[in-house]
Amino acid sequence: MPNNLDPRNILSHPIIYTTYQKIVGGYRARKLFVEKNVAIKPGQKILDIGCGPGDILEFLPDVDYTGIDLDANYIAQAKKKYGNKGHFKCAGVDNLDLTEIHTFDIVISAGVLHHLNDKQCFNLFNIAKKALKPEGRFVSFDGCYIPNQNKISQYFLKKDRGQFVRTQPEYEALVKSCFTNVNATIDETYFYIPYTSIILDCRNSST
Repeated sequence: MPNNLDPRNILSHPIIYTTYQKIVGGYRARKLFVEKNVAIKPGQKILDIGCGPGDILEFLPDVDYTGIDLDANYIAQAKKKYGNKGHFKCAGVDNLDLTEIHTFDIVISAGVLHHLNDKQCFNLFNIAKKALKPEGRFVSFDGCYIPNQNKISQYFLKKDRGQFVRTQPEYEALVKSCFTNVNATIDETYFYIPYTSIILDCRNSST
């Protein structure tokens, strides 16, 4: 297959990516992620690391939203579609200069960790820790390998653009480098296709 026809390259186009997400249930998954796991309240300050084209804003209440992503095309589309709802910055976890320290209520990262190697994950976690208020939460959502996994789900994970899909213990070990309290949940119902997801809810407060 010619390189420019590789599905992984085609999905780099924001409109195609959004359409694909709607077909496989990515939109539904993000909606459920927001409703069931993130529990954002109106007026809260939110940092979205790896925001893509900003589609998660479809499911958020009126919040103070900042989205960052490494892909300039995604950020351009986010500004065009959601510029009146949030602030967007083109940057990656390796070079993000975070100026607002300990001011965010929640940091989210939906479908990002499995695109990052361990060092980049550590960078992301440290950015989240630096951004959050003392009582703030970091919540992520990613594909995950589990024992006795559905073969179709395993196939989709292996074909994912992200090259670093991990097991639950591997995700937990990484995030515990920065957060003391980590709650991991496995869910296989968020997408229309068989797909195993892990939700990590992390904080450093005792509550």
